[in-house]
Amino acid sequence: MILSLNLCCSDLNDSRCYYLLKIIIEGITGIQCQELFVLNSEVNPEHLTDKDMVLDVRVKTDEGKLIDIEMQNSALTKEVHYRFQIYGARIIDHQVNRGDLLYSENVHEVYTILFVNDIDRDNLLLIDTYMPRNQLNHVRKYNLLTHHNVYLPFIDAVVREKGSKIELAIYTLYHGITDDIMALNSEVVIMMKEKMDQSNEDEELVLAASKRQLVKIQHHQEKVRIRQEGKEEGELLKAKENTLMLFKSKYPQEDILMLENLTLSQYNEIFKALIENKNLQIIKEMIK
Repeated sequence: MILSLNLCCSDLNDSRCYYLLKIIIEGITGIQCQELFVLNSEVNPEHLTDKDMVLDVRVKTDEGKLIDIEMQNSALTKEVHYRFQIYGARIIDHQVNRGDLLYSENVHEVYTILFVNDIDRDNLLLIDTYMPRNQLNHVRKYNLLTHHNVYLPFIDAVVREKGSKIELAIYTLYHGITDDIMALNSEVVIMMKEKMDQSNEDEELVLAASKRQLVKIQHHQEKVRIRQEGKEEGELLKAKENTLMLFKSKYPQEDILMLENLTLSQYNEIFKALIENKNLQIIKEMIK
């Protein structure tokens, strides 16, 4: 998703990119953009080993305010909830650490946008907005940090024939160029198709997209492996601890070193034997 945004929207010298990025930012955040600056405009194949690609944008509003925007594509886990709250706070803190002394004049508002390939069953919305509020549901005065979750699969619940520009843009980024969406003859869709076709002609960008997909698969498999190894190690330690405690209570004079470096299956079998009051010789045979 973010790679598609980079391909379609990062070259602001191209009027189509500028137009599409403006639609996406204004449609999600409600900000009226006077100027846009993409701070990481290059899709570098050498950087595709990063866990997530980020589109970093600075906006100048019609009122002359500067706003920092970070857009990222990720799953929606508890860790991601934590990470984005910390991430937004760090962006604000970074502004202060630059040496800006007058907060009211120099600290920019920060918007974080997370594109999620899932639906929040508790909040059935395409775009879900979070900001600090009090018990009366009033937004904190002079709020600096606003976060948006864009639940991509929810776009299918939107009536495409009546879709707004932002809805059409999200649908196209999520599903790609399809016959039914092209049949709408929307200016947004036509521009996105032109940019995607242009990008597909660039062999380096096509290779970058392919590598990015392979890296995502690799990261997913690595996470699954680490979780599985951690789960198995935890089960082994727990089984060992339970077996040692029960063994020492039944045979306090015996050397427990015989119970070191056994397998999970052995610990489980010995624990069961102890529960069933099997004699010590049988347990020693299990160890051998």
